[in-house]
Amino acid sequence: MILILLIAAIFGLVLSTTLFFKRSTNTVATKILGSFYFLLSIYALQAFIIDGGYLEHFTWFFLWPLLPYHLIFIPIYYYFKVILTDQLKWHNAEIILFIPFFLGLIDIIYVYLQPEAFYNNIISQTISNPEKRLNVHYWLLDLDQHLLIRHVWQLGILVVLLPQVWSFIKKGKNDELKSILNKWLITFWSILTVMAILAILYAFEKMFQENLFHSLLVIGKGGGIITFFLYIALFLIGIIPIYFPSILYGYPQQVKPSSNPVAKEQTDDLKFGLDEQEVKLKLEGLKKSKSYLNQSFTLTECAQELGMPSHHISYFLKSYYGLSFSSFKNNLRMDHAKKLIEDGYLQNNTIEALAGECGFASRTSFSKAFKNASDVSPSQYALETR
Repeated sequence: MILILLIAAIFGLVLSTTLFFKRSTNTVATKILGSFYFLLSIYALQAFIIDGGYLEHFTWFFLWPLLPYHLIFIPIYYYFKVILTDQLKWHNAEIILFIPFFLGLIDIIYVYLQPEAFYNNIISQTISNPEKRLNVHYWLLDLDQHLLIRHVWQLGILVVLLPQVWSFIKKGKNDELKSILNKWLITFWSILTVMAILAILYAFEKMFQENLFHSLLVIGKGGGIITFFLYIALFLIGIIPIYFPSILYGYPQQVKPSSNPVAKEQTDDLKFGLDEQEVKLKLEGLKKSKSYLNQSFTLTECAQELGMPSHHISYFLKSYYGLSFSSFKNNLRMDHAKKLIEDGYLQNNTIEALAGECGFASRTSFSKAFKNASDVSPSQYALETR
């Protein structure tokens, strides 16, 4: 069971790195999500070190993580807010989110100001009896009380966000990207809520170890039902993006179909797709650069040139033109070939040369693509345009 924590830590670190550095359309949301997974990886790693009995080798990895742990629900809150509202905006009332952090900061400063023996005693007790590590008292709160307040805050913000999430999900259901986003948000919100509830129960379990409440939860030596399912929840949060790979690309902002005042009021008609005008401008730039004439021009290279994820390029071409990327690329190449033929290119050059000029590796593949697009061969087209 302990290995679940290590796997969650590794997945969290990989995801956070990917989300921080991968090109995406909604960079604010993806970076906020990346910060959550980074904090989650630290959380899971420390739990693995302590519960696995490795703390004596990593004594420095104990007290200070309390502070980032008290921030773990902050990126959760702002991730949902950015997705739901398309903006990152601070409200003064949100200072309440940082209350657990301030309490943790006071307690950590207090511990570090004590004689070294005080901290060493906490470490030695944790190493000798990791199951009771949450009973240690700092100054304002015990460690189990810090755990409790942190996840009460997490559960609270998830409950507060629920009406907004539900309202958001009901809009733009017919859009493919929005449908994927809906499933991700529901899954992510649900697992985070379960995690918060289990962590709250886990805190109570540690606070009442000798009571009937605790004995009902034990499933074996050194473990309990709540502990087991809490580890499972951490594991699921760490790996669930595998089933939603498109979240790594971010999500386009809401695009209103018209600037008409009436359309602006029809919020249910918001399109959760790509900004048509913006993408078309980028595609026009692609046509001017003529990079599609390179034989090695792929969807990945196209994404790099346009500065947007390949997933969204494919989605846009299919949604607006009914074309695959390969068909779109060939159409551009055929337009270029026709212009060259009309300008008399074949009067002094061969079909093979024309094929290479248009990005094809062979005459056969070029002629086949040309005939599919024009219903005539390149030679016939040349005769017709004289």
